[in-house]
Amino acid sequence: MGRLITEGYVLIVLASNEEAMAKLTTDQLSELGAPKQIMYYHLILEYQTEESMYNSVRRFGKVRYDTLRLSHKVVAEDADGSVKFGQRVGSAYLFDHDIYTDGRIFVQEIDEVLILPEEIKPVPKATLVAKQFKSSIIKQFELNTASMHEEVDNELATRSLFYHA
Repeated sequence: MGRLITEGYVLIVLASNEEAMAKLTTDQLSELGAPKQIMYYHLILEYQTEESMYNSVRRFGKVRYDTLRLSHKVVAEDADGSVKFGQRVGSAYLFDHDIYTDGRIFVQEIDEVLILPEEIKPVPKATLVAKQFKSSIIKQFELNTASMHEEVDNELATRSLFYHA
């Protein structure tokens, strides 16, 4: 995070309060890389104050913010005069805004830990198709490479005979 700040990026940290952190289960934290991925999902890559977030969700309904968890966006929407992050299970409300700001880092407190929606998980069939496709490409590459090596060997043998004659 420090590297991003020194490179000129601004970040919003959606900091879950202590009660929210206490609700996390060991299952949620036991997966490889889970704490890091959860943290990345709480870091938004742009400048927004609580007021500007609220104005955006009031104006547009739902707003999607890029997070450090690449390819995953956190959705913000208006909820009874507050900003709600996430959808259905794993959503959180902006609880205490602008806890800390220094012009590059903005810390906003939320009342829950954001959890990625279940529908974002990859479909196993797509992975299988990709593996089969990749496998066929690799086989074709290996055949082409073997053929190319054979042609080069033949050419070198021909040149060798030509130079020795």
